[in-house]
Amino acid sequence: MTSSGRLLEGVVQGPDGMAKALQEVLDAYAKLPEAERRPNEVDGEIKPQPEPPRNGLVLTIYDRPLGHDAKGQYRLPEGDDFDGLRTHAPHGQRSSLWLKEEEWKSLIPDNPAKGQTHKVATKLAKRVWLYGLVPQTLWVVEESWKPNAVRTGELDATVVEATEKLVRLRLHGSVLLSSPGVLHTWPDRKFIKNIENRYDAGLEGVLEFDRVKNKVTRLDLVALGDFTGRWFAGNKGWKEATADAPLPLGFAFEIDHTAYELPAERRRPRSFVHAYIFRVAEDHYWDPEKWLADWQKRQPK
Repeated sequence: MTSSGRLLEGVVQGPDGMAKALQEVLDAYAKLPEAERRPNEVDGEIKPQPEPPRNGLVLTIYDRPLGHDAKGQYRLPEGDDFDGLRTHAPHGQRSSLWLKEEEWKSLIPDNPAKGQTHKVATKLAKRVWLYGLVPQTLWVVEESWKPNAVRTGELDATVVEATEKLVRLRLHGSVLLSSPGVLHTWPDRKFIKNIENRYDAGLEGVLEFDRVKNKVTRLDLVALGDFTGRWFAGNKGWKEATADAPLPLGFAFEIDHTAYELPAERRRPRSFVHAYIFRVAEDHYWDPEKWLADWQKRQPK
């Protein structure tokens, strides 16, 4: 629907017809006169997407369930099947993680030398794990990691190259996340049992820092491991992945270079975790230890 209230239509034909239908809508919109594309007035307050932190980084995150081939190697699901079930979101789902300037700077040593290794700050590592490794493809926003979900975890940064112009770091580590979940029938939502949501994964990545521009030009990070617990299988409802048949699950992080280039009206929104879970306590998004302390105060004695 245009700003002036005119409905535009496209026809979806076949399983792959959505893209064609959306293009028909865009083509029809482009042909409209300017007067029909602009509203005469705007109701309510215009609220553009919030700006990311000054001189920070915005990481785009994609998560996707995977499968195993005959040799046990990870692979993308083929066709409509995923180990006999079709997931509700079979393709990668997009989220994001905002980093402040002091956070990304903490990853780079003051005097980097090849082979040098240091621990990533605990607060930053927990933000990556708790807010970045949320499987949108499996949970459909009905579940999230609790503030005490990190059972074990480590994240290190190792200098693999250091020149006058470039510092390249290897990011590597692992994490085990665990939180309680509830399995129920669908769509009538009758209680079945309490279960454990669990993700055991390794992390590997590359960070490149341009010393001339004083800028991180690349931050690619992958988490890959097995998920057990509650997950959503579309029309087949909520299912349980067990230790005997876990769901292989992968995450990929990359820098969103457009975050500081696009105007507010075209800026991508914040993640669900950021915008909704912490909508009344945003300081908990920046400090998971505060989130944990506040959560512990509210637990039954």
